[in-house]
Amino acid sequence: MHDHFFVMPAYIEQYDIAFKGLKTGVHNFIFELEDDFFGHFNNPECPGGKISVNVEMDKKDHLLSLFCTYSGSVRVACDRCLEEFQLEMDFDSNLFVKFGDEETEIDADAIFIPVNEHKLNMADYFIESICLNLPFRKVHGKDEKGNDLCNKDMINKLNSHRADEDNRAADPRWDKLRDMINKKN
Repeated sequence: MHDHFFVMPAYIEQYDIAFKGLKTGVHNFIFELEDDFFGHFNNPECPGGKISVNVEMDKKDHLLSLFCTYSGSVRVACDRCLEEFQLEMDFDSNLFVKFGDEETEIDADAIFIPVNEHKLNMADYFIESICLNLPFRKVHGKDEKGNDLCNKDMINKLNSHRADEDNRAADPRWDKLRDMINKKN
């Protein structure tokens, strides 16, 4: 799994899938990710939350195919007003685990683990999947009346510092450039 996004690598035993003694076929696992889980990663993008992950694992002789369904919310900072809020998340991810000589990552959805390994820790994969599925822009939504849920005091402060084009001091260099553009058109 990836460890380059996070300060601390996480190995949390409660997120292990012990596959060695399981029969070939489909097996289901449910994991509850709460604030203590998110706290292990010290990731400012999502410092907390409550997400349920349903993992459907299809075990074959030389391959584990995992289909993960995530449902819940994470605590994030609003990109507009900086206030934390609960962001709903519902998404799926796939992970393919092949057996090889050493643990290596093939790509984001496939890894090799040693043939003699008997369990797979999902913690790093879970946090990485959650962070990769965060929207690029995280902002409060609107209430049932269509009003913005952002912190109104912060929005007012930001608006008071916004540069207003009419109030800006005229710079003669920009005026000359505008004149050149207008003559060209």
